[in-house]
Amino acid sequence: MLIVSLKQHFPARLPEWWMAFMLILWGGYVVLHPAIFTAPDSQKMFSGMVAMAGNFDPAGLWGLSAVVIGMIRACALFINGAYTRTPMIRLFMSFLSAFIWTQVSIGLWKSGVANTGVVVYAGLVMMDIVSAYRAATDMVFAEKVRHDLKTQRPRHVRSSFVS
Repeated sequence: MLIVSLKQHFPARLPEWWMAFMLILWGGYVVLHPAIFTAPDSQKMFSGMVAMAGNFDPAGLWGLSAVVIGMIRACALFINGAYTRTPMIRLFMSFLSAFIWTQVSIGLWKSGVANTGVVVYAGLVMMDIVSAYRAATDMVFAEKVRHDLKTQRPRHVRSSFVS
């Protein structure tokens, strides 16, 4: 039953699953390779993200944030497909994911180094905005169904026999 339910929802949620795993993988890579913020070859390109991290370790801040948000999002998607509907969590996580990708895009842009990452990460932001829209639509639909079920009066069976 669990597999059937997940298979039913997976095609519609594929972009959200993809974005969750992109966050987890990107964040994991950043955590495992913190030198991308300090190595001579990549330091200038990621200097904007280092500046936005302030006094925090940029690899820890950006990498761990991405991993945690991606994991929560993947868990919400699993619960959504297996047990109960989670459109509000999906909406919130889509916005957090879009926030991370926006910060990466801005950081790359502020570095002043010409690179294609600005375009790629901006595309990821757009994918998360579309995912947020779809989750919001699901949320409205779920609330309508919940309201309709709540306002229906239960039908009681009355006996036609008079005693």
